[in-house]
Amino acid sequence: MQADFHILSSSSLGNCALLRTGHSKILIDAGLSGKRIEGMLQEIGESLDTIDAVFLTHEHQDHAQGIRGLARRADLPVHANRDTAAAVQEKLTKRPNWQIFQTGSSFRFRDLDVRSFSLPHDAYDPVGFSFHWGSRDDLFHKPGSLAWVTDLGYVPEHVKIQLREVQTLVIESNYDE
Repeated sequence: MQADFHILSSSSLGNCALLRTGHSKILIDAGLSGKRIEGMLQEIGESLDTIDAVFLTHEHQDHAQGIRGLARRADLPVHANRDTAAAVQEKLTKRPNWQIFQTGSSFRFRDLDVRSFSLPHDAYDPVGFSFHWGSRDDLFHKPGSLAWVTDLGYVPEHVKIQLREVQTLVIESNYDE
């Protein structure tokens, strides 16, 4: 299965990426205004209207500030753990379409197997994600995988285990006390 990945922004000013697989278009983090995210998507031939979901790693502004603007799409699922959703919601007037998961859990979203895992960082409950798609037994839908870890200052053993078998690893480490 053909998949592609675009880092829209990675810095202390904002983090956001787009992962497209055969049946999913997802944003990983939304650390820019909704308007800026929409403009960056247009630059690569996408639209905010075609995004299927957002996955948030934690509540810090450089990862979540765009949720305010994205919440205008009431049908857009925003996947976050309970602590992240609560911290982001405190700053919003409109309620996004929260899809709450428990840190450390695995779940399915469309054609993606999503695994969440705890990260060391000074947020309420920061997570990394690994996304897996395709099948070993399918000639046309070969397996692929990507992990997204942010604000990583060191790599604990449980994180190493999550990252061992991914094909693409994205590490953002511009902040660590």
